[in-house]
Amino acid sequence: MAERPVYSEIEHTADVGIELEAPDRVSAFECAAAAMFDMICDLDCVGGDWRRELVVEARPDDLEHLLIRWLTELLYVFDSEGVLLSSFEIDSLGDGFIEARVAGERFDPHRHALKVEIKAPTYHALKIEQTDGQWTVRIIFDT
Repeated sequence: MAERPVYSEIEHTADVGIELEAPDRVSAFECAAAAMFDMICDLDCVGGDWRRELVVEARPDDLEHLLIRWLTELLYVFDSEGVLLSSFEIDSLGDGFIEARVAGERFDPHRHALKVEIKAPTYHALKIEQTDGQWTVRIIFDT
């Protein structure tokens, strides 16, 4: 089971969002992924037997685009393979790429209660910035 991420839900008219703080950029990306999946399904109910290595690429020098690509790729795994992800370990986060290991388990409607259907992360009100040694991420998801 994954450790529940620390984040705040953002009230938004028709969609849902999160805001979180992390001590470094890698942790911010990992926590954003965990928070997104925690909004989909309670992470306390998701195991980690299914594993995969992922490489995500984006435009160089565009951290916001990289975050969107990262979260979109993770949603693609859920949508295409029916796997709820619960663990996110980024091995390398460079200029325009992420190399990571993710884990989770296949969705089982008898064990997993889905809370929110997230279709995609959006650029609307997107924020990822470092201030006073803390990274802040704010992202709205299309539901």
